[in-house]
Amino acid sequence: MKKVLYGLSLCTIISGCSSLQNTATPSTTMDHLATAGSLSCKANELCPNVVVEWNKEQKDRLNIDVALNSTYEYYDITGMTFSVDGKSFNYSPAEKTQQKYINRFIPKRSSNTFIIPSLFLHELKNAKNVELSIETDKGTIKRPVYTPTQQSMLYQNFARLIASLPST
Repeated sequence: MKKVLYGLSLCTIISGCSSLQNTATPSTTMDHLATAGSLSCKANELCPNVVVEWNKEQKDRLNIDVALNSTYEYYDITGMTFSVDGKSFNYSPAEKTQQKYINRFIPKRSSNTFIIPSLFLHELKNAKNVELSIETDKGTIKRPVYTPTQQSMLYQNFARLIASLPST
């Protein structure tokens, strides 16, 4: 009797798995590319979270969302600068900083969005040193994105976006 029940269960599982449709198809359009990652930060440093995605209205632009999570205070994010091998790329926010209470573990989140040209990805392609500076009302937060000895999660994700770019 156990063998019959086992056989019926196995048949049911196999037929259920075979009837599932695989709807996941790889997208070759750049509409759906997005990346998120943290920078290289020390244990006692405020570590920005950065999300990069293609701008839905302007396909030649990227949206970069920067969030600062703090236990103690809100920040007004007023600017962002990428330093790529000593060359600076300065960007202003697209809107006013949003400040939001999240929960008792990360009570204060400050975030802002920057819209930058997608050509910036080409600047990162063969970079040796990349640093991100976030200007706030409480000072500038500088964190490495990439050095010859250290790659942040953000840089690894940028590299995936760069690899998906059409060849020029």
